[in-house]
Amino acid sequence: MSERPSEPTSSTYTVPQLCAHITEVVERVFEDELWVQGSISGLSRSANGHVYFDLIEATDGVGQSTKAVLPVALFSSSRHLVNKILRRAGGVRMHDGIEIRIRGKVAYYPPQGRVQLVMSLIDPQFTLGQMATARQALLEKLQESGLLEKNQQLSLPLLPLRVALVTSDGSAAFADFVDELESSGYPFDVVLIDSRVQGMDAVPSLTSGVRTAFDLDVDVVVVTRGGGARSDLVAFDSERVATAIARCPHPVIVGVGHEIDRSVADEVAYASCKTPTAAAAMLVEAVSDFDSRLQVGSQRLNDLTALHLHTAQHRLRSSGERLRSAASRVVDRNQLILDHTNEKLQRSPTRMLERAQNQLDTASIRLSALDPEAALRRGWTITRTSDGDLVRSSADVDIDTELTTRTANGTITSRVVEP
Repeated sequence: MSERPSEPTSSTYTVPQLCAHITEVVERVFEDELWVQGSISGLSRSANGHVYFDLIEATDGVGQSTKAVLPVALFSSSRHLVNKILRRAGGVRMHDGIEIRIRGKVAYYPPQGRVQLVMSLIDPQFTLGQMATARQALLEKLQESGLLEKNQQLSLPLLPLRVALVTSDGSAAFADFVDELESSGYPFDVVLIDSRVQGMDAVPSLTSGVRTAFDLDVDVVVVTRGGGARSDLVAFDSERVATAIARCPHPVIVGVGHEIDRSVADEVAYASCKTPTAAAAMLVEAVSDFDSRLQVGSQRLNDLTALHLHTAQHRLRSSGERLRSAASRVVDRNQLILDHTNEKLQRSPTRMLERAQNQLDTASIRLSALDPEAALRRGWTITRTSDGDLVRSSADVDIDTELTTRTANGTITSRVVEP
């Protein structure tokens, strides 16, 4: 077989010829504009006002390996009309991750050798409808899993001064939130967890930020960002972000600057506020309420203390008066007793002397009656043996016993003889 190339024939195209032929075929097959739906990926804006992005299958997910890609070009001539439609809808802005339905003309672009869709119109209601449907499906899933009200079952501390703030550092939301806290005059301690709140990185960044707060020693976690179109807040409808908020061990307050719709994050959080400032004001109000109750309690304590002190003083005065009165009565009673005793003591010696004299006289009379000399004078005698023993009976003496008998005027000596 010859390795020489075949000779050129009339069927050989030049590059411009083939590109022109492809353009002709594409224009003939896709003669009219058509509607296409998918998710935006890799959106960029050129200096001359053109917008370029890829449209991918929504189920593929932004940043993942895609099954099909359709380049889209929105030229500045059509961009004004598209923006006008979006502004009128009020809730959609084109950025990565948003599912859209657009109209355009399929065209082949020879300088880059690619087929693209030249966009001319957009259906914002499709995007809003898809967002609402996805949001409702996620809410039902969270309800079934018990996560929808999990964070709401927590209790906000009475004094929520330690705050973990999940937002973009240097953003208006950060400034508004911190300014509101600082103007309150209360000693709030804010720990900033810098997170993206919009775009491709918003979902993983917000999820990571909330999970970082799990292990912090704080009273409350605040997730916030400024206002924007509903499509700007798509990250707050993410299942990953909602699950992180629901599982947070601290009460989570979501403060997103959106007055119309509530995001899934709003639904699962402990509390939801319309703006970052409102979220800060909620904390200030909680601290102020505690401060007011503390002041009222302090005043009541002072009042009760004063009342009890007054009552105690009154009781003390009353007790003192009763004590003085009782003491006076005791002194008076004891004085009467003392006077009576003194009187008795004064009278007692005389009576005692009289009674003693009477007793002495009686004893003297009795003693006189018992005096042997008196008995002798009355004719009695006293007989004793020679040994001095008193003779009371004849049995006390024997024959020949010598006796001495005493009389009133002398002594008689005798001897016992046999009768």
